[in-house]
Amino acid sequence: MESQIWRVQTEKIGSLEAFSSERDMESFLMNNPAIVGCWDPDSDIPLPALMRSQICIKSEQGDIGRMDLVGLGVVDNTYELRIFELKVLDIDEAAVEQLKWYLENWKKNKDVKEETKHWILALKLNEIDENLANKLVDNPVGVLVAPKFQPEAISKAVKLEIQGIRLARFRSEAKSEYFVIVENQIGKIIGKAQWSWSNLVKDSLIESSDEFSISYKGIKLLAKPDPKYLDYFHKKLIFSDESIKKILEREKEIREKANKYDMKWLNKALESLKKNESIVISNATGLCYLAFGGPTGSYWSPTGWWIHEKTEKSLYKLVDESFKE
Repeated sequence: MESQIWRVQTEKIGSLEAFSSERDMESFLMNNPAIVGCWDPDSDIPLPALMRSQICIKSEQGDIGRMDLVGLGVVDNTYELRIFELKVLDIDEAAVEQLKWYLENWKKNKDVKEETKHWILALKLNEIDENLANKLVDNPVGVLVAPKFQPEAISKAVKLEIQGIRLARFRSEAKSEYFVIVENQIGKIIGKAQWSWSNLVKDSLIESSDEFSISYKGIKLLAKPDPKYLDYFHKKLIFSDESIKKILEREKEIREKANKYDMKWLNKALESLKKNESIVISNATGLCYLAFGGPTGSYWSPTGWWIHEKTEKSLYKLVDESFKE
């Protein structure tokens, strides 16, 4: 008979704590929008541009409210508009009523809806046209965010189809650093519609060696998934030799067109290209845009622009089919 000896030690490693204020929470989420699902799954970084703060709204009686955050979230491979109510302590029934008031009066504020629609369209996310933008602003989702939720508040929120996220900080006693605890409290707001190349291969939608193309005004570039990164959520592409040549011939124009933000990734992307190394799909799309003026000024949602050569389906369509299987 095998004998085992165990030494068990109980040690406190830290404690959960609330944010110091709602403004502190707001600032944190504005800089880390992926935590509440406001990011683009085709990007290798979260997008602060997908959130706005302190939006005023009026009732027909003249009462004024100020919504903490309004964000564009990603769910089930599409977008939805989210109105966030932040509480530094508990979510109680009064907090649910407050968010209910925002949602009811949102639909009556044409100016706020129109301004939000223009903001959404200005992001130039290729899946969003004017029709979808109208649907987004007409049907916002309410989201409560706090470290604790009272049971009565949860019951009330569920009946109103309001969702909730638990958010708190964890201070480690071993090191001077913070961790963040985040979990769905009501609904599945932070569920990410993520995918990798291997998902499409396993679903027999593509083969790992298949080519994808991106075209604009008669110029066509070809690339394949990087076989080393098939299981990664950061999708990488390797351009064909001819496509690399076409892009590098316009390096001067690329650098002239690049803005301050582009420069954060551009040098590394061009260096990888010269070494025939793979590039994250968003940056690959960005190089095409800077080199040839199209097809889109938004690199962060590129799946609609890449076409599977064998089936002539967009990558966006293939990902959608994969999620439905």
